[in-house]
Amino acid sequence: MKNKRSAILLVESKDLSVEEISDIIGQHPDRFRRKGDTGLPPARPLKVNVWEVREDVAREEYLGLALERLWPRILPLERGLAELAQRGSFIQLSLVQWISEADPHQPGFGLGAQELRFLAGINAQMDVDQYAP
Repeated sequence: MKNKRSAILLVESKDLSVEEISDIIGQHPDRFRRKGDTGLPPARPLKVNVWEVREDVAREEYLGLALERLWPRILPLERGLAELAQRGSFIQLSLVQWISEADPHQPGFGLGAQELRFLAGINAQMDVDQYAP
């Protein structure tokens, strides 16, 4: 899906393999990349292992829909994610949104108190990338 809207929970670790991250979290990733992999720009070898759970929706759909689908998948993983954070892993909620005048839902999204507590509890950062066509 090109130019999609995405909500992604990302874990990066220099020391733990993708399999070790999955064991601690108790879930396999939707997508992963290993230390040394190339392929996604920039084409430099990765210095970390990357573990992702993600929800993508079409460019015309509300970004909140991707978040609504992601939260039930990641909220139960809080204990394992908190352990990873304590062990030095980097955790981030990454949101990707394409904005246009034709956007039927107005640009934007919302996070509730439960979701904010969850992100704080796993020491996660949040990154929002917004693009215009």
